[in-house]
Amino acid sequence: MQEPVDRPASEHTAEPSAPADLFPRIDRRLFLGGVGAAATALAVGSAGAAAQAAEGPATAALPREMQAPSVLAMRTFSRIDGTPVYYWRGDRGNNTLRNWQCTEAFYDRLVLWIRDLRSLSADGGFGKVDFLVSAGFYVNRSGQHGAGTAMDLDMVRWAGGRRCSPLDRHHAEGRTLRRRYLAVDAVCRRRFRYVLDGWYNSAHHDHIHADFGGLPTTCEKGSRSDTVFVQAMCNNFMGAGLAVDGIWGPNTQTWFNRAKNRLGISGDPHSEVAAWRNMLARMARHGFSDTAI
Repeated sequence: MQEPVDRPASEHTAEPSAPADLFPRIDRRLFLGGVGAAATALAVGSAGAAAQAAEGPATAALPREMQAPSVLAMRTFSRIDGTPVYYWRGDRGNNTLRNWQCTEAFYDRLVLWIRDLRSLSADGGFGKVDFLVSAGFYVNRSGQHGAGTAMDLDMVRWAGGRRCSPLDRHHAEGRTLRRRYLAVDAVCRRRFRYVLDGWYNSAHHDHIHADFGGLPTTCEKGSRSDTVFVQAMCNNFMGAGLAVDGIWGPNTQTWFNRAKNRLGISGDPHSEVAAWRNMLARMARHGFSDTAI
């Protein structure tokens, strides 16, 4: 089965109803090597104003620290590629639209991410993505959030009621929910270099953080974020029994190689963006279908 391909965000579609390989490709050069905000914007920026206007007004304010000063020239949105994003911290279940903010380039990357999520979860028999819940994009603090280039993901909810809820610590629940969590985690890693999850540290026990820093996306042995993800993946899909300690030792390498071979990945995920993205896509399909690797 073909992996999801890069498509311009300006080519708006509803939930995918055709195989991903039927969609036209973006020039691969935009997504390999040192990808920057300018390259991403060239691929996806042409429908920004129209898409934003179609969202309609939000009707409830976010906390003040999530409201960017006008000098930062952030994009304001309440949906990502048509999918609403809610805020449940302190008011769970409130489906009022909010005025989220981030940079234009980061929003464009979010569009590519949610299209991956729709396609890969559909391969596992899931319906359309009904809504997302977030704990923040722009937040007035140092780092990627303060630059408007980060997302904290609390929940994904699909038609029919299935959900992945970092907010409810699904990384520590039963195997089906852990695998689904890892599937969403893997989709994030296809588009964002630094993804911090419930295995990363206790500060991320209730959300998945994804940011723009350090592109391109490859699997780095020296990254705690990548290592704990790989260790958790090998344990939950292959019964590896690895310590999820963030240290890329010989046992982690052995199980990673087994996963790579079983998933039929060619190339080097540690140095080749396409190889790592393909591996993540195939991991995600196993997670959404709740099947071993």
